[in-house]
Amino acid sequence: MALLAVENLRVTYGAVEAVRNVSFHLDRGQILGIVGESGSGKSTLGYAIAKLLRPPGQIVGGHVWFDGVDLVPLSELELKPIRWRELAVVMQSGMNALNPVAPIRRQFEDAILTHRPMGAKAMRERVREMLALVNIEERYADHYPHELSGGMKQRVAIALALVLEPKLIIFDEPTTALDVVVQRYIVQNLKALRERYHFSALFISHDLGTVLEIADRVAVMYAGRLVEVQDARSLLQHPQHPYTQALLSCFPDPRADHIEVMGIPGSPPDLADVRPGCPFAPRCAQIIDRCWRETPAYLASPDGNGVACHMVKEREGSAYV
Repeated sequence: MALLAVENLRVTYGAVEAVRNVSFHLDRGQILGIVGESGSGKSTLGYAIAKLLRPPGQIVGGHVWFDGVDLVPLSELELKPIRWRELAVVMQSGMNALNPVAPIRRQFEDAILTHRPMGAKAMRERVREMLALVNIEERYADHYPHELSGGMKQRVAIALALVLEPKLIIFDEPTTALDVVVQRYIVQNLKALRERYHFSALFISHDLGTVLEIADRVAVMYAGRLVEVQDARSLLQHPQHPYTQALLSCFPDPRADHIEVMGIPGSPPDLADVRPGCPFAPRCAQIIDRCWRETPAYLASPDGNGVACHMVKEREGSAYV
């Protein structure tokens, strides 16, 4: 059984439907990357799974099965023993999500005492151990967040998410606003931590290159929908959806003799003004007449991968059901 199974999830902000009938699964020990442009719904999806949406955001349909339990109908009281112990979140710009008026040590102690109390000596050792995992010296435990660099604060946020060894961690843009050297270091650190703790993860990012490096599978979102899910290597070598192909064209091979950086013309659609047809059609170079009239259904193959594209359906025929 998958650790996480999202079924036909729908999220709205007032009259705007930001997540539209999204379904996917995440196996134990697996990292699923979720990628898309700003406004695609990927962060909203992550917060909906963790039941951390802020008003007026609300789940209006679907299920989020986590370790056999549907989180959607649960109350805040029922979610309390699950959050942080079983499911943790590293928020977007997590380095700014730390409590600015509490030392780093206190923030670890609050999480431990709330969910898994232990003695003072054991708790001190746990804080030292977790900081060491992200290569931060224990002396920084008594510093305030503003006394740490951006990269250090992001690593502290990751260590906080791991302190209770949850089964699932949702990383929302964990490398945003960091320089490329620090980004690289954090990605390598996450790989090592996954090997040690065997957690599953959703890694949400607009950076397809980073996602392909860390994820086992990749889900591509556009206009609130999934448009493609594939194994990372397969997606890199054989992208199916025109949007995925366009995203990959924005990341040229630096080893090539001639590098040409491509862009995607146009802008993502306004989700408050939904029109018939494929939402990517105005920006797509492979459209057919049907694309303007019908919204393509997300077609899942027996291996769990899928795509939402009229062209793929016509090309592959019975490969998708």
